[in-house]
Amino acid sequence: MTNEQKGQVRDALMRYAGNFETQTLAADSLDGISSTTISQVKNNNWELLSERLWHNIARQVGFYCGEWQPADTGAYLLLRILFSDAQHYAMTYGISIGHGLGKTFTASHYTRENEGAYYLACNEQYNRKSFMTALLDTAGVAANGTVPELMEQYAAHISKKEESVIILDDAHKLKDRVLHLVVLLANSLAGKAGIIIMGGDVLRSRIIEGVRLKKVGFDDIYKSIGRRFITLGSLGPKDVELVCRANGIYDEDVISHIKNECNSDLRTAVGLIKQVNERNVAA
Repeated sequence: MTNEQKGQVRDALMRYAGNFETQTLAADSLDGISSTTISQVKNNNWELLSERLWHNIARQVGFYCGEWQPADTGAYLLLRILFSDAQHYAMTYGISIGHGLGKTFTASHYTRENEGAYYLACNEQYNRKSFMTALLDTAGVAANGTVPELMEQYAAHISKKEESVIILDDAHKLKDRVLHLVVLLANSLAGKAGIIIMGGDVLRSRIIEGVRLKKVGFDDIYKSIGRRFITLGSLGPKDVELVCRANGIYDEDVISHIKNECNSDLRTAVGLIKQVNERNVAA
């Protein structure tokens, strides 16, 4: 848990304690939290407070209902390495990732934490102009002009940044003509910004099949990502447990239940974890 997150937990705890006549009564209502601990949190005396204690406080005062915490799962760590590599060395990567591994959460979290990182969730409705308009919007630039003018506008804006990365999530939803536009964009930003083209396995299959069939533009797409996809296929054996613990669940039986019920899908696991935490807060 970062100091910023601890500050948010502190604020949540103070709001919670404010509902009681005394700090002692507030402490008595919490499991494993003493009045002394509340004072330490309140006065920013955090050095002796364990990570587990912070998670315990957060869970009981409702912090996790509104702020999901990352865990060092295999996909989370690898994606962050790739995002950082692309950003610092202006690389273009194609990533094929299975469902329920946390790609969208990781990409969104990385974007919030890193200046110069831009995230766009792709959709099948985009044409070339609406795609470029959406990209400009993520960079805080008003779109105006034809598609070539929008591309020039976007490339000029991003090129001014010292280190940037553009993360295109769910790129398998893009039409062929829009994917071709991504290649032109990558070429115009070569050596100036990184690009992540990320989607499900259907993205990898579609592009490789397009290359095999010699469909126009597909060899250029494949070439832009170094003629290879980085593939992440399934959860690691400890991934669900890591997510549980990062979000305040330590009971081994509960963790085992979530692991068995989620069917190796972190999206399902997240829903189950939130249900447990909401019950614990309400109890």
